[in-house]
Amino acid sequence: MATVLVSRPLTAERWFYLGMAGTILIVVFAGFAPSFYLRGVIAPRIEMHPMTPLVIAHGLLFTSWVLLFATQVGLISADRRDLHRILGKAGFVLVILMPIVGALAALNGVARHAGPPQFAPLAWLAVPLLDVPVFTTLIAAALYHRRSAQKHKRLMLIATIGMLMPAMGRLLLPIPFPAVIAATYGIMLGALIVWDIKSQGKIHVATRWGGSFLIASWIFRLSIMQTATWLAFAGWAQSFVV
Repeated sequence: MATVLVSRPLTAERWFYLGMAGTILIVVFAGFAPSFYLRGVIAPRIEMHPMTPLVIAHGLLFTSWVLLFATQVGLISADRRDLHRILGKAGFVLVILMPIVGALAALNGVARHAGPPQFAPLAWLAVPLLDVPVFTTLIAAALYHRRSAQKHKRLMLIATIGMLMPAMGRLLLPIPFPAVIAATYGIMLGALIVWDIKSQGKIHVATRWGGSFLIASWIFRLSIMQTATWLAFAGWAQSFVV
């Protein structure tokens, strides 16, 4: 008996998430091509800092996450939920390693003056260091809601969007940093909000809470990064890796 495989057309929802995943891949590659992926091939637009094993590990882990996210979106679009679940379990290793390596890379970045020149290193530490609890919280919420597909996929997308700031910052130079934040979330979260309204007639609860949490984290970071309290804490935290 011949087996006929029927390829079903992709739904609008799947096209949306594939488009978002593709956009994230392009932004990350384009933003980090001069300093990481094609280092030495493309002329950098910013000062190049030495590559250390920790920086390389950090770059590889976060690249792996973006590739994992895109692959998971592709598997769902292909109706391979079995592989999606298996790969999700394997990807849990990344969820454990990324906060640890991300925090170490942020703290080591102070000595390397890895942030923008307009910010003092200890002040800038508020940006990458607080990325860690924000990302971890959003991923934890997405995993908690893994049985609710609509909540899960939105929270995973928002968590990944939260990682785009370094790449967007490099692409949008020399735009002031607050404008980079506004552009990144205006475009990426804005696209999700438009999709919610188009597909459901309202902004989904996961988009509201996840997006608000992400934006609030940036308001918090910008408000504390120049304060004496933060600078004292940052100096104390950074002293453990010196």
